[in-house]
Amino acid sequence: MTMNTRVSELAQKQIDFSKVTCFPAEIQAKLGDPRTFQDPDVLHFLLSNSEVCRVLYKNPADFEMLEMAYFGTCIRSGSWMNGVDHWLIGSLPGKALRDRLTAVSVWLADHLRPINNGRLHILDLGAGPGPYAFATLTLTNNKGVSLWDCIDADRYGLAIGEVRARESGLQHLVKFRQTNFMSKGSYPMSDSQRADFGLLIGILCGMTEEVAVDCLQKIKPHFKPGAEILAATLLVKSFQEEPTVFRILCNILGWPLRPKTLEEVMAIFKSAGYEILSIFTERDNGDGEYAIVHARI
Repeated sequence: MTMNTRVSELAQKQIDFSKVTCFPAEIQAKLGDPRTFQDPDVLHFLLSNSEVCRVLYKNPADFEMLEMAYFGTCIRSGSWMNGVDHWLIGSLPGKALRDRLTAVSVWLADHLRPINNGRLHILDLGAGPGPYAFATLTLTNNKGVSLWDCIDADRYGLAIGEVRARESGLQHLVKFRQTNFMSKGSYPMSDSQRADFGLLIGILCGMTEEVAVDCLQKIKPHFKPGAEILAATLLVKSFQEEPTVFRILCNILGWPLRPKTLEEVMAIFKSAGYEILSIFTERDNGDGEYAIVHARI
């Protein structure tokens, strides 16, 4: 089943918004009813009262939504958010994003230091301003990595990362490059430039299974033979445990998320020719909203 089917199913459901008190009663009723959530008054209210909604509606791929979820800051406006934003960021999906950052960074700090005698070249695909680099290197006291290479198509996100690298004295370790990492023009020119380990965090969330397989196959030339990767992608549990949030994010704002079952995630990696080494989630009990896959390329 594709994500479009799952979003369509969500759009057909009656959802209880009565406990989401940041919305007026009239907006609550319209949000919950599949016949009225597309009322112009609903979209106007969201875009007038939420920085998160404004960012996502303008560009669902904007790194700033993650910045708001991770750190509670709105870079462009310099302002903090209001009640709708507090609800969205404080929701289970919002917490899952922050927990994903923690889980991945802790895992990397624990597992990567012994690899390659601490001279590890990490390639962070779709990295934005590099939050996973900075979080992980804080835990390792900036050790264990010779190069953390952050690639993204968004020049502004990369510029934010470059400033942070200079401010933290990590410009010699954390580098930023603007390119489409799935294009042949982005591939390393020589074997010595290929990476030891890859990150693909959140990139597969908006892809169909077929496109995700294609993505995983196209990134292989970036890495040395036998390299490993850590990838995180959204699971269907996210829609199940907090449908109110995804009614807004997907049905109204049009964020093209494609949550998958664990079985679908595993099939994607196997179809792409990867060896799955382990799978965990952002939650200690393993019952999270993200599948975090450790695999050998």
